Amino acid sequence: MSQASGYIDSYYQATGHQLPLQPELDSEITADVCIIGGGMTGFNAAIELRKRGYDVVILEANRIAWGASGRNGGMCLVGYCLGLHEVDEAFGPDWGKKLWDLSCESLDIVRDRIREFSIDCDLQQNCIELAIKPSHVKELKAYQDLMESHYDYDGISWWDRDKIREVTSSDRYIGGLFDPNSAHIHPHNYTVGLARAAMNLGVRIYENSAATKIVQGWPNRINTAKGSVKARQVLLACNAYIDGLHKKAENKVLPIISYIGVTEPLGDRQPITNKMAMSDLNNCLDYFRPTADGRILFGGVNHPFNGEHPDTRERLRQRMLKVFPQLDDVKMEYHWGGLFSATREYMPHIDHLGNDIYTAHGYTGHGVSLTNIAGRVVAEAMAGTAERFDVFSKIRHKWIPTPKILRKPALAMAIWKAELQDRLGS
Repeated sequence: MSQASGYIDSYYQATGHQLPLQPELDSEITADVCIIGGGMTGFNAAIELRKRGYDVVILEANRIAWGASGRNGGMCLVGYCLGLHEVDEAFGPDWGKKLWDLSCESLDIVRDRIREFSIDCDLQQNCIELAIKPSHVKELKAYQDLMESHYDYDGISWWDRDKIREVTSSDRYIGGLFDPNSAHIHPHNYTVGLARAAMNLGVRIYENSAATKIVQGWPNRINTAKGSVKARQVLLACNAYIDGLHKKAENKVLPIISYIGVTEPLGDRQPITNKMAMSDLNNCLDYFRPTADGRILFGGVNHPFNGEHPDTRERLRQRMLKVFPQLDDVKMEYHWGGLFSATREYMPHIDHLGNDIYTAHGYTGHGVSLTNIAGRVVAEAMAGTAERFDVFSKIRHKWIPTPKILRKPALAMAIWKAELQDRLGS
């Protein structure tokens, strides 16, 4: 943790934009809406609500973009963690198409926000999902067929081994599904840009102001250590850091720690020549992308008990060398970790919890894009139009053990099972 900035030390902090420290809440105030969490979900909702004339307050426990919004891999992807065929089977083709269209709108929102608010966040189009074994090829080609035939998603293309090698200098992959619509960004700078836009629209932001309790009533009261907010409507936008604020939200998500490393600058040795983001199809996947200043960002190491391996930096470097063995003399200059949240359904938990309290979290690795549509549909529901919100809220999410003593063993079992499945099969 950097004591001066209040953020963890990471590549994003070394290259990121900063906003002046916002005040700590130390009095009782009122608002139409109180949003708990100063990340992508919260600021997207705040922007939408301010444009509708609502008085909005955001409470952030630490600094703006302190959590996953300022630490993630920056992959801005269409779709969900749950695969396309699984979405079709679970929800049916009509509901599945609505979910797909909303995920596509997420990427449109990102590009619109960047243009509207002049956000400098290194937006770069192009992503590819990669096959390591024949079963991956079969799965990705089935995705392509479904995208084109039912979801009307044009522009994707199949890349064979030679095409991938041509633009990545890697022999690891036997094929991949290329998507020019998906993208990658500097997530900290995008979140800071959203925060600046929200402030300019009149949103009040309080940092170092953790919500300690929600007292339900009319209006609701959200307590902090030194103050409180009275607001009719509340949005829990805490993701993995919800920590006891509302059991109906907390028991639907499982916090998972993930680690990311960033190399030293590579100069003319950059192996990804078309600047695309890449990820494989394993359960415990690798994801990686070039940065704007010519490095490789590489992520995917997890710890089964949400701790850190003593050699996390080297583990990340060794996984990178399986993809790019030619970089064996390259240093991993940065590495850091952070929590994201997953649901048992691999779909976001966006719901109304009663008493005008809403939640949006559990993006399961797709939060860079899905936070944008989540903020929009929650704002629509708060304003009285819940049709698109209900596309998400009618997903029935299963319970996850709430006591931490049960959650860590459950997480460890899930990670070990996923690793075993990756090793087996063909």
